[in-house]
Amino acid sequence: SPARLSARGFALTLAIHTLVAAARSAPHFRQLHGMIHASLASSWPPHSTQGVGDLQPNYASRVIRIVVWSFAGLVVLCVLLLSATAATLPGCTKCHQSPGFAEQTAKGAHSEVACVRCHVQPGAVARLEYAYHMIFGMRLRLAPTGTGPISGIPDRTCLSCHEAVMKRIVKLNGLSIQHSTCSEGRMCTECHSETAHGSAVKWPKTVQMNQCLSCHSTSQVRTNCSICHEKRSPDQRLRSGEWAVTHGSNWKQTHGMGTLSTCASCHPSDYCVRCHGIPLPHNADFIRMHPLQAQTNRQDCAVCHKQTFCDNCHKTEMPHPQAFTPSHPAVVRQRGQAVCRRCHLESDCTDCHLRHVHPGGATLPPRTGL
Repeated sequence: SPARLSARGFALTLAIHTLVAAARSAPHFRQLHGMIHASLASSWPPHSTQGVGDLQPNYASRVIRIVVWSFAGLVVLCVLLLSATAATLPGCTKCHQSPGFAEQTAKGAHSEVACVRCHVQPGAVARLEYAYHMIFGMRLRLAPTGTGPISGIPDRTCLSCHEAVMKRIVKLNGLSIQHSTCSEGRMCTECHSETAHGSAVKWPKTVQMNQCLSCHSTSQVRTNCSICHEKRSPDQRLRSGEWAVTHGSNWKQTHGMGTLSTCASCHPSDYCVRCHGIPLPHNADFIRMHPLQAQTNRQDCAVCHKQTFCDNCHKTEMPHPQAFTPSHPAVVRQRGQAVCRRCHLESDCTDCHLRHVHPGGATLPPRTGL
């Protein structure tokens, strides 16, 4: 009858809206049954005098069956989409075709390698995972776009073609690198992220001297430059990477931006002292001892640090001005003792406050020599 067809159309429409809402909030699938009845109760056609509770049992069960079958159909559709995408792995260039990206990719040594060769791991599970992120992450924007091989290449993918580099010393562009030791604890993309897509990648990383010096600056590894560098003068080595900034024409202003722990690889131990007056980088005990340095040779601190550098840590003007002693109780009340504890021990307070002779007598006997 027309009424029954109208009811079926209403139930089908309701089922679709319910499934869409459930798909957008996956954790609430268990409440699907309750959502159906709540929607029916609030959206029942105004010409009907029946509530959800007044429905005939067979009519209510028919609505539930429609919803269940619709949900099953959606599941089947998702499975088919995932399977088809996993089987065919459609080309990435449909989306990744910006002029800069395409141009840089075409110039690379991997221009003839299929995208899925690096970005999809072998095996049915990996292909389904990729299909899921492509459909729901990249297309529908309902899920994360993915991690791992989809957004970054694991070492095992690189080594599936380049395994030989781990068995020999690679000599290229004036560098000699033994990957079996130099790559330990690192990913291939930490030095070779631009290999496939050039400067179009969002995480450009190439070989940096400081990466090498994290080991070569220690006594356990040889530091002879000719071991790794071939036909490259020291001046040429300073023209690439961060050293081009720290050793460039403005080196007096920029050299502190580098990794100070590696300076000693090339410079003698007293090289920094000539200008800074103290060895650099600061030793591990410097934070505890730096007040002595700040009080005796404050001008040395000012070479690198502004006054705000001290104030932001100490939360008060440092060194304390001459008028600080009589006014410091107000500072303690305002900022709390935690600020004082950054530098002072409990005894720094008690030696003065508890042994000081107030009207009425001292609370502790004076110490000898105070």
